[in-house]
Amino acid sequence: MGSPQVKNHPSKASNVMFSFAWIVCGILAFLIPLVYRTMKMKNYKKMYYMYNWEEAQEQYQQEQQEYYENYYGNENYQQQYGQGNYQYQWDQMTGTYDVNQCKWWQVNCFPYYINENGEPQPSAGWYPGWFSGWTQTEEEREQMMEDGETSSAMIFVYVWQLIMFLIILAYGFIVIRQNRVVTGVTVALVVFANMCFLCMWLLADGSIVTDGEFVQRTGFYGQFAVLMFITNAWYVVFGVLFSAIFAIRGHNMHDDNEPNMKQRQVDVNAQSYRPLGGHSPTPQRVPITAPPLV
Repeated sequence: MGSPQVKNHPSKASNVMFSFAWIVCGILAFLIPLVYRTMKMKNYKKMYYMYNWEEAQEQYQQEQQEYYENYYGNENYQQQYGQGNYQYQWDQMTGTYDVNQCKWWQVNCFPYYINENGEPQPSAGWYPGWFSGWTQTEEEREQMMEDGETSSAMIFVYVWQLIMFLIILAYGFIVIRQNRVVTGVTVALVVFANMCFLCMWLLADGSIVTDGEFVQRTGFYGQFAVLMFITNAWYVVFGVLFSAIFAIRGHNMHDDNEPNMKQRQVDVNAQSYRPLGGHSPTPQRVPITAPPLV
């Protein structure tokens, strides 16, 4: 059993209109959340500076002071003490030892770190070695939240979702213009919308905060996780809407009961019968007469 063949080809005009709506709605699905979030951030920033201009001015001066101290202080320190002292500091900071000597390929091995005095170091990590490249401590996460920084993992997920969405848009555009079977693009939309729906629940479980100094300073929409949440919501709406449209389109393209299909079958049947010549035999039937009455 192969895929059903297309029996009712849509017109060229309907394909042009549908492909145009497909591309425009797809572009708006990820542009509207980005523009909406940017506008909200600008409005909140203006309001924050209007009512807290003294605090904003002090914060700006403090950030400038820290920048100059860090830049010129590190430069002077390096010129004074040289690279050797930096190497000594690095050795002091990483002065921990794994008693279990776990390797990254040892799945069931959990490291146990101690310092030079034999004291355990819980902050060094209690996770297996294969997860070392994906780790983020609670202190690092809290510090990033306070500084308003976005984790590289969240940025990667956002960009990867956008790339996959653009691939689906390109694939759907080809399917529409070539009148191909819509089963593949429909399944891709349903799967993508389902994954985006699950991503919304994961973002709401701790990635988005509603209180704290960072939220007060930048606003609710200042969080990158909020942008991802809104974008995923638009992906879900786009996927559900066009999945239904593609399902209707596929039903019409494979339906045998369409009026144009019936008319086409009648025309084909009519062309299969040709009139015979003038000497064609004609059946001669003997007239049936009633028997005489006795």
